[in-house]
Amino acid sequence: MARSDNKSRLEQEYSSLVEEFRSQAEFEGSVYLPTIRPTGRVDFVFIGMEPSLGHWARTPEEAEEKIGRGFKDFAFSVGDFILHHGIRQYLCHAQGSSYHITNLSKGAMTVGEARRNREYRYNQWLELLEKELRIVKNETARVVAIGKSVRAFLESKGFSNVYAILHYSQQAARYRTTWIEWDRDAFESFRQQISSRDVIATAKSVARQAQIDWNLTSPSLRRLEHQDLTDSQKALMFGYRRYFTEQLSGPVSDLR
Repeated sequence: MARSDNKSRLEQEYSSLVEEFRSQAEFEGSVYLPTIRPTGRVDFVFIGMEPSLGHWARTPEEAEEKIGRGFKDFAFSVGDFILHHGIRQYLCHAQGSSYHITNLSKGAMTVGEARRNREYRYNQWLELLEKELRIVKNETARVVAIGKSVRAFLESKGFSNVYAILHYSQQAARYRTTWIEWDRDAFESFRQQISSRDVIATAKSVARQAQIDWNLTSPSLRRLEHQDLTDSQKALMFGYRRYFTEQLSGPVSDLR
């Protein structure tokens, strides 16, 4: 009964927080994009920058229409689900742990808009992010920044033991080759073992659990049902596997 009560309390607290997210997004003139809600307190919280507008919706009106149909953040692109796959397969599965993915700010906007006054905007959202972390983190949970700029911002605000992983965006794709150089033989073995079927299986599991319409995911993701991952995408998965199994699985004090 206590566990059920705790889950119900978390759901109520998070639902109230969502209304604050929505109000803040409206205040700044953006569209609040929900992320997948946690079903309980988690062991890892992954934090990105802000939702992008343009790939999944071209206008705020189109965004609102898709959100009304169940569209959620971190559930659209191939990169989104490579991240989910890496977390689930190489981190949470091995440890029996759980995770939540969110952003510093929750208002969807174009890349150009996001670059303007970014630090000021993050400061405006900081109190809500801290409230979100208090609700969803368990006592020993670790915070993982998706990109070094997120870690730098969090550390400037007093966060400690923040770990950073490479962002899965195409803008950071050139850094993936570094991971291959770590161990070419290991990458070659991994490249032959992994396939698009693995990512698709994870994507469908995430979509099903979060009640997301499969047709709302990106065409490039759905095409993976009939084609393989690129070597660059496999290098990203290879790097995530190494980070998650060799670094995030260690003591908190080692996450630097």
